[in-house]
Amino acid sequence: MKKTICFFLILMLFVLCKPKQEDVERIIENGVEVVLNHLEPYRIKGETSNLILKEQFTIDTEKDEIVALGLSDISGFDVDSEGNIYLRNRPDSTEKHFFKFDNAGRFTASFGSNGQGPGEFEWAWLPRISQADEIFVSDIFQRKLVVFDTNCSLVREIPITMEISEIYPLIDGKCLIVRRIRDVTRKTDPHSIGLFSYDLKEIKELDKYIFTGSGAEKRDSTRPYIFTLSMTRNYIYIGNVERGYEISVFGMEGKLIKKIRKEYKPVEVTEEYMKDFLDMTPERIRKRIYFQKYWPPFQYLFTDDKGYLFVMTFEKGENLNDYLYDIFNPNGIFIGRTVIDNYGYRQYISKNAALDVMAKQDRIYYIREKESGYKELVVYRMKWE
Repeated sequence: MKKTICFFLILMLFVLCKPKQEDVERIIENGVEVVLNHLEPYRIKGETSNLILKEQFTIDTEKDEIVALGLSDISGFDVDSEGNIYLRNRPDSTEKHFFKFDNAGRFTASFGSNGQGPGEFEWAWLPRISQADEIFVSDIFQRKLVVFDTNCSLVREIPITMEISEIYPLIDGKCLIVRRIRDVTRKTDPHSIGLFSYDLKEIKELDKYIFTGSGAEKRDSTRPYIFTLSMTRNYIYIGNVERGYEISVFGMEGKLIKKIRKEYKPVEVTEEYMKDFLDMTPERIRKRIYFQKYWPPFQYLFTDDKGYLFVMTFEKGENLNDYLYDIFNPNGIFIGRTVIDNYGYRQYISKNAALDVMAKQDRIYYIREKESGYKELVVYRMKWE
């Protein structure tokens, strides 16, 4: 009897002292599941949450061999299924607009000349690669969408009849387009995200934001992005900062499946930032600039192949360009944080803003600004512990 009681007491002590797995809070709103996350990560049994990043190589625009190629800046990039990297040069460059490197960082080709002919650009936008490894690039001046294969050969061109900000090719002949909708009255400034066919016919609008009143005439420079988004093979993730810390998750047919919410610590906009931003802004438009007291809850997001979601906050790390990222598992549960130094102070056009990041095949790729002001693409191996 005494042995039984002792065993029972030891078992109870073990259970009470063992780290408790928390129950994840969920609610249903209008028939849609909402995952509720707090300031501290959940502890999920059997799930690792510590991300280790090991640098593999960089493509550095300060190096002589890169300068000799004609690549003077990195203003965007994408990666195909074999790990080949496609970098966008400065959009006003007189050299080639795009440069291809293999999965070890070795230069292989450049393409996209200046001009008005097939496969040529006046102002090329960011390269976006489909799951069929086709490279989509829009030209905002010539109003055309240009498609290349991974041999950098022209496949087709499609006329653009709308004001496109971003285009993301998906599967089954569909693409996701962020666009600005012109208001002839100039009283509003609508922006929309929608599903389109490859011939740019709208299938379904997913989200929309309308600047009204002073918002249509002035620019809130504490809102570098209204929308930020990313895709996996099966889902589309859209963040709209006007809704707070909330990420909407859609299926590839455009159905809202889930929302991910999180508590966050508001970060104040500093006087230093406001001064720096105004100093870099042409005097003729400074009167249109205004600032909120606090930053939005997040400034960037990306996903990996396994469905993990990384959300860049405005909480700073130890170094100048370090910012904290919240990590959510494929179920939308906040499990941990990491630091990435992808903030830029002299970025072409947008000046102070997050620089591109993406994750594919257990690698993280991102643009990093060096102390010299030059940019480099950094490639890290991801490992969970």
